[in-house]
Amino acid sequence: MRRILIAAWICILAAVVASSWLYRRSTRFDFIIGQAAARHGVDFHLVKALIYEESWFRPGIRGAAGEVGLMQITRAAAADYTKRTGFPGYRPEQLLDPALNVEIGCWYLKDSLTRYRNSPHPELFALLRYNAGETPTRNWLRLTLESPPPAGAEPETHFLSLVDYPKTRTYAGRILKRWRQQRYWF
Repeated sequence: MRRILIAAWICILAAVVASSWLYRRSTRFDFIIGQAAARHGVDFHLVKALIYEESWFRPGIRGAAGEVGLMQITRAAAADYTKRTGFPGYRPEQLLDPALNVEIGCWYLKDSLTRYRNSPHPELFALLRYNAGETPTRNWLRLTLESPPPAGAEPETHFLSLVDYPKTRTYAGRILKRWRQQRYWF
């Protein structure tokens, strides 16, 4: 009887772990994310890690500063997207549509990656810009270029130590960690 009970608990535990494993690896938005990431040439797993940090895959979420949706798009980023891509006008509530939200977010992320492609860590600086904006990120890049990592120091850790916005530093570090983990899940 005891062995049967132990076996049952092992089966239940295995089912919980398996369902957690599947949840962490796939979402109902994966197709949308994959399509937009491919269109813009950004890493699918980086986008998923960013969405996880921004909204935990909740499409209707709204931020305190007016950012909305899965990728927490601001009206300024959406306006920049429409201006630079020729996308027709939109109503603000349309930014909650997962497909449009992820499209604009992937476009903005690609723009950031392109802008910082010659930096010591393009993904890090793209994420810093995504969270804190252009001016602080430019300043952090300048500090990074003026202060290379000491011998034996992890470059990413050193670059993050130069970010003087604690929430942005934590934000970028968590996304990069999750991104590295996700790339090995599949």
